[in-house]
Amino acid sequence: MVAAESFWDFSIRTYGDEGVPEACLAMQNTHGADVNVLLFCCWMAATHGEPDTETYSTVMAFTNSWAGHVVQPLRAARTWMKKTGHADDLRPGAQYHELRERIKATELEAEQLQQTTMQSMVETLPMVSSDSNQQVKAAARNLYHYCSADDIGWDKEVQRRLAVILGAAMLSSSAAAAAKLAALDTSKPASPDLRRADS
Repeated sequence: MVAAESFWDFSIRTYGDEGVPEACLAMQNTHGADVNVLLFCCWMAATHGEPDTETYSTVMAFTNSWAGHVVQPLRAARTWMKKTGHADDLRPGAQYHELRERIKATELEAEQLQQTTMQSMVETLPMVSSDSNQQVKAAARNLYHYCSADDIGWDKEVQRRLAVILGAAMLSSSAAAAAKLAALDTSKPASPDLRRADS
């Protein structure tokens, strides 16, 4: 069973596992997923289980707004500076690099604040005492509901990437995580109440 960790510590541990950064970036860049929400789905399962509709909607309303107005613009600026902006020879190299590093640090700080706020929104919920197998199953359901609500297709490639994240997050093997994801009953779509607050 995953020990109770802060959401941020949980995320740092998970992201440090082999293959997880690549899986997270693929989910973000290819499918438009919010990596913080993917990690929250796992942390929530390990600490509080599956959120009810009201809790999920409240958390998503905050995180969509924060990510859209703060995290994503910072990421866009940092990415532009890395891929496009550096090609202009008129910009002073050292100052340009230092500014990009400050933006990167601010982006990370913004993501940490996002996670801290998400955690604070569920702290009053009871802690779960389920075993690791139950936690993995709950996390798989949380991930499915997020993907369904956010119009992220539940195909084999998405499941493969999520299995890497889920396995690392829940201290399980990616094969065991993949089995839980594949075994989900997807005949029932997520409730319309779980749709993004800005959709």
